[in-house]
Amino acid sequence: MLVSAHPKEGITLASLIARDGHQVVASLGEADDLAAGADVSAPDVIIVAAETPHRDLLTKIGNIRRKAPRPIVLFYEGGQAAEIAAAVGAGVSALMPGRATRERLGSAIDVAIAQFGETSRLVKERDRAATALAERKIIERAKGIIMKQRGLDEDAAYKFMRQAAMNKNLRLGQLAASIIEAEELLG
Repeated sequence: MLVSAHPKEGITLASLIARDGHQVVASLGEADDLAAGADVSAPDVIIVAAETPHRDLLTKIGNIRRKAPRPIVLFYEGGQAAEIAAAVGAGVSALMPGRATRERLGSAIDVAIAQFGETSRLVKERDRAATALAERKIIERAKGIIMKQRGLDEDAAYKFMRQAAMNKNLRLGQLAASIIEAEELLG
């Protein structure tokens, strides 16, 4: 998908993209709803050519990231450090100062795809770690309830919970959540 500030620039970019062996599935202006355009056209990569990474454009790029993340290349003529940092925060995978040329376009797309893949991997890893930590807290709380109700030490309470989870074919975190829910219900 191609997004350009000026229609003439969009036509030039579309021809560069085609010469590089890629297909433009949608061509939009900065004023268009970029997230809807990305949703309809389902592009592999989004290429944006803008004068500056201004706030309205970055808001639209952020909407794409929230709805359906994709690698995004942003060619820009000028921008201050804060705008450039905001572009990265909005979800731009490759920031390229200056105009797009055939030589720069291919490498910019490659960088965006690689950066997007790495960022996606790190986000998944972070989410798994956060989920594991939250589950660990639930297990510890449930273990405390079992220790109190059954008069067990920490190891015995954990073994009890692990055996109960296996017997009920549940993950330990699921059993722990049930124990906490029952304790809250019964007080």
